[in-house]
Amino acid sequence: MLTQAQLAARASGIGASEVAAALGLSRYVTPIELYLRKRGELPPPEETLPMRFGNAAEAFILDEFQRCHPTFALARAPDTMRRGPLLAHLDAWVPAQCNVQAKTARTREGWGESGSPDVPQDYLLQVQAEMLLAGVPVSYVPVLFGGADYDEFIIAADRELQELIEGGVREFWQRVQSGDPPEIVSVDDAITLYGRSSQAGRVTATVEVEEAVNNLREIKERRERLDAAEEHWKAMVLAALGERDTLVDPAGRVLCTWRASAPVKRFDAKAFESAHPMLYAQFVKACDPVRRLLVKVKG
Repeated sequence: MLTQAQLAARASGIGASEVAAALGLSRYVTPIELYLRKRGELPPPEETLPMRFGNAAEAFILDEFQRCHPTFALARAPDTMRRGPLLAHLDAWVPAQCNVQAKTARTREGWGESGSPDVPQDYLLQVQAEMLLAGVPVSYVPVLFGGADYDEFIIAADRELQELIEGGVREFWQRVQSGDPPEIVSVDDAITLYGRSSQAGRVTATVEVEEAVNNLREIKERRERLDAAEEHWKAMVLAALGERDTLVDPAGRVLCTWRASAPVKRFDAKAFESAHPMLYAQFVKACDPVRRLLVKVKG
């Protein structure tokens, strides 16, 4: 678990665990999200239950690692290591010999065979960044799978990859300092960056952007046609079923069913507001404004 001092240090640079996001290779965080957090324009991510479990399990995993390697003079949670904007808070290491990065995972999906260097890409980038900072040739990644299955992976330092990491982090940090956001790669990115407010004004579309609008219009029209076709064919099937719940082919194979589900309970907000207006007002939360993209009919 990071201390307040370590969290403060991370705010002034890119932590090894954030390298994948800075390079656009994270499974969880886009470069835009990381950029905005580093600039203080987005709050830190909320700590999830898996994150809390990982923090709590770290000491146990390191104990298991030490038990498997009794000759290692393991130093736990050394001081922050830094090189330019890149920094790391190691779980443990044997100075000048190896690093240790403890992990938890629900399943083995994305992991290779025991003792191999085959780990999820964002962890590989984290470990390579840590080895660069610590100046060690190898890193162990002990993992607790499903809370009950312990295994280890071994990753050798890759100087070429480390140089790419260092260059990418330096470039990303320059963007943070100069206020130059990374390229938008998803709708969520665009909404995160620009979705809270709008200003009156016009932007002239490039050829590529105009083509994107035309493609959106075509997809919308195609979806409307498909929705109408679905409604037509569904009505035909339901009419054939009538009050019966199962449709079969001439051989008796089930084609589809139409059965009543269990009663669904829903909170009636309007009735509650009418019966308890003052109490309702205490729990009404104003949401942030949302911009809507409306593709106009081509004229």
